[in-house]
Amino acid sequence: MTDAARLYTPAEAGAVSGLKLKAVHNAIDKHIVVPVAKGKTAVAGDAKRKGPRLLTREDLLRLRVWRGVGDTLSADRRQRLFVAIAAEPKATTVKADELLIVDVGEARRQVERGVRDLQAAEAIVVKDKRTLGGEPVLKGTRIPVYGIAAMVDAGASEEELLAGYPMLTERMIELARV
Repeated sequence: MTDAARLYTPAEAGAVSGLKLKAVHNAIDKHIVVPVAKGKTAVAGDAKRKGPRLLTREDLLRLRVWRGVGDTLSADRRQRLFVAIAAEPKATTVKADELLIVDVGEARRQVERGVRDLQAAEAIVVKDKRTLGGEPVLKGTRIPVYGIAAMVDAGASEEELLAGYPMLTERMIELARV
């Protein structure tokens, strides 16, 4: 599977788009994005579909744009915006309506940056039953990723984390949150 064809879980989509996991599920429930089922797009409104909710790279862009415009646009106008974005994959700006122009080029750059960060995070996180019972840790350490992310969320500064865990780097701290 090529990188462009990769499918993303809601948690991964949230990390890339900057949305909380609950907001990604909300976007799926509101049909802002429609999950893919076993290589095919699920039918909108198919709430009984079992299995993971997987999203495409285009869905990540929709989520990022949705995060940016929020509820500024009605569902119908937002859908027209998404159609316009899909119709012009290289456009840097797309007119959402008479008064709103969306910088879709910046949204694409943010999604690409988020995807790169996700890939980098996946590369430095390992799970091994022999290390902390299989809890995800930063490669080459016994430092739990969730612990670092929780400390950052609780307000720990980068300096405090680097002092407490000399094996960490600034980039590791940044990626632990992903």
